[in-house]
Amino acid sequence: MSAPDRSWTIAPTLLWFGGLLVVGLWAIDGGVQALADRLTARREAPATGGVAGPTFTAPAPTVADTRDDEDDKPGLPAASSGSADRAKGSALEDTCLDGTPASCKRWAMDAYYQAAADEKAGKLGRALRVSWYGDSVVATDAIPGRLRTRLQSVLGDGGPGFVALVPPHRFVGHEAITRGSAGNWATHAISTLQIADGLYGAGGATAEGDDAHATIKLVSGKVTNLDLHYLTQPKGGTIVITADGTEVVRTETKAESKDAAYATASIKDGASTFKVELTGRVRTFGLQLENARGVVVDNLGIVSVNVKSFANHNPASFAGGLVHRGADLIMIMIGANEAQWLGPGDRDTKLYQSNYEKVLGPLRKARPDASCLVVSPTDQAEAKDGAYPSRPVMPLLVDAQRKAAHASGCAFFSTYDWMGGKGSAEKWFRRGLVGTDFQHLSHKGANKLADAVFDALTSGAQTYAGR
Repeated sequence: MSAPDRSWTIAPTLLWFGGLLVVGLWAIDGGVQALADRLTARREAPATGGVAGPTFTAPAPTVADTRDDEDDKPGLPAASSGSADRAKGSALEDTCLDGTPASCKRWAMDAYYQAAADEKAGKLGRALRVSWYGDSVVATDAIPGRLRTRLQSVLGDGGPGFVALVPPHRFVGHEAITRGSAGNWATHAISTLQIADGLYGAGGATAEGDDAHATIKLVSGKVTNLDLHYLTQPKGGTIVITADGTEVVRTETKAESKDAAYATASIKDGASTFKVELTGRVRTFGLQLENARGVVVDNLGIVSVNVKSFANHNPASFAGGLVHRGADLIMIMIGANEAQWLGPGDRDTKLYQSNYEKVLGPLRKARPDASCLVVSPTDQAEAKDGAYPSRPVMPLLVDAQRKAAHASGCAFFSTYDWMGGKGSAEKWFRRGLVGTDFQHLSHKGANKLADAVFDALTSGAQTYAGR
């Protein structure tokens, strides 16, 4: 007698297991794209030349061996050689805000260059601030971290800048600090596990703890200025912050309504370890750790963010956070995610410029006296018929970002053209500069791009000072 058919009992079990797995991963990382990141990403970086962000394993292209000393000249120089028309001649294309490019009275980057000059002369009165927004290519801090190190070597160590107490995703890092947390924490971000009220502050993420604590330690040096960004709310709890063991902040967050609030402290001799203890329910947006002099580079990258999800902020809350942060230069590098699904002729591709202008509008409105710099995504390749051609949408996407930047009064850095344009992703891959997803740069590639941005900013500042 044949065995009874038990397939009807196994199938529901497997379906329930699969469903619970998806829900669990969603709860941990949030969002469809973030869930895809978790299911396709490496858990650990490879032993040699780790990728600076989430990636997937693809068959390696068959390419010729490349010598270590191969001449690698990007398509465009990082910075201009002093041409009066700063909109041409380099990867960093400035935008004229008053006059014509040939005889411009005010350029988009002037505010940053002037602030850098004031900082160098000791006249700024605080640290020079650069806030870099982006997707997972930025979020790991490989690129902003390198820029932070290079700028601080010239203008002084201003500290880590704006940091999240508890990062909203495992790929959100910061090379200038180490973080630890315990207790009950829930994190939300504009592109992953969103929160209904849309209140994320300047950084695009929020963390709520209940009888919890978090610790931030500087990798090196000390900071003298602390500024906590948090939310007042009904039934809010208490925040206590100690700096190297000494209490410097104690504040109640209970209020009749939700609103952004700030608690500041000055530490005379500086501190390197900060412990944040929460009694009751407390929601935070981030912590500014700075010195009175030097430069900071905020890593405000959020995994899976794209041109549409970037707008998931409550507008008033976002504007208030931007004003309080007071960045001298706001940089934004998104496009890697949407490049995977946009195509030539698509409706969303045709609307991409206008959607990108909607991203830049709130930044420009909140910080009209600051500089704004749009950094394009890198070239991306895709597997097709045994080859790895560039995604056809890349030049269209980059051109739309360029037009949106100039229309919004922002400068533009064409990473795509600087790295070599069409076909450069595969060339960068064979030189170990980009990972097997042809999207996230290796540490070597991240350093190369950050150095190019540093060169552009430094050269531009020198030209501005000598005008």
